Amino acid sequence: MIAIFVYNILLIILYSITMTFAIYAYLKEKNNLFLWISLYLAFFIFDNTIIYMTEFLNSFAQSYDQAFMSAPAVKTIIFMGNAFFSISILAELQKEKLSPLHYALLLALAAWMITIPLMDNSAFKVWLYYLGNQLFLFYLGIYCWRGTKKDVPLLNKHYLKQLMFINLFFSILIIIEDSFVIFNVDQYSSLVTKIYNRSVSEDIFSIVICVLLLHFFIKKYQPQKEKTQNQGTSLLIQDFCQDHQFTQRETEIFILLLSHRTNQEIADQLFLSLGTVKTHVHNIFIKLDIKKRTQIIPLFEKYKEAIESTV
Repeated sequence: MIAIFVYNILLIILYSITMTFAIYAYLKEKNNLFLWISLYLAFFIFDNTIIYMTEFLNSFAQSYDQAFMSAPAVKTIIFMGNAFFSISILAELQKEKLSPLHYALLLALAAWMITIPLMDNSAFKVWLYYLGNQLFLFYLGIYCWRGTKKDVPLLNKHYLKQLMFINLFFSILIIIEDSFVIFNVDQYSSLVTKIYNRSVSEDIFSIVICVLLLHFFIKKYQPQKEKTQNQGTSLLIQDFCQDHQFTQRETEIFILLLSHRTNQEIADQLFLSLGTVKTHVHNIFIKLDIKKRTQIIPLFEKYKEAIESTV
């Protein structure tokens, strides 16, 4: 029991740390992608907390299992939340909004999880209930594959490809585990209802997702360390941008231009389309009254020398 307790704590810590990174990214950039990721991880914490309670509180486990067999409202909310947030994340990565097909699939999943519990109690009924969620996960893998064929930033394609393999693999693995546990471990008799609510495959899936996200966030904000080593230059750049009335996004792009980043590299790092980056670069050129990007660094160096000479 101690091992399970420690495992649950470590799992919640992993979810919380990853969610903290996502919230920070959203507050800093106001990008809806990070908002959806934050909410997705919040549902990971919610789900694991419920499962944790069924493992340590017998009275809660009994009432939860009985309620699950007749009206699994809590699990349905968790599954629908995960489904909506995950497909919203993938849509953001593909630079598009949810389509009517997506909403139809979400409604079909909700209808599935509402109607299946109306069947007579049996292991097959529970297996069918979970099957809908795993089929949706399999569809997400296909949706990721379609995204790799679209005109989106290279970094987005990289993560879409990884998520494609993760979703397809774990949708099948979870079905295999469910099939074994539901028909061989759980008990669904008229006298006793005993459900093993934790899915090892789902836990591994959530851990893989968190590791992938942490890798992204750490890599994304690693340059911040270099900035803190030279705060004077950073403040000078901010002053330069304010003097030329750059917007927040133009400031971010200008900093990357100073680092000799190409338009495609800027688009990948800031999760923008190439066309949007080109528009912002054009606006920067107009405000600086220049025509070539090779003029940017000499212009900034001249500004820097002028400021330092007055100090």
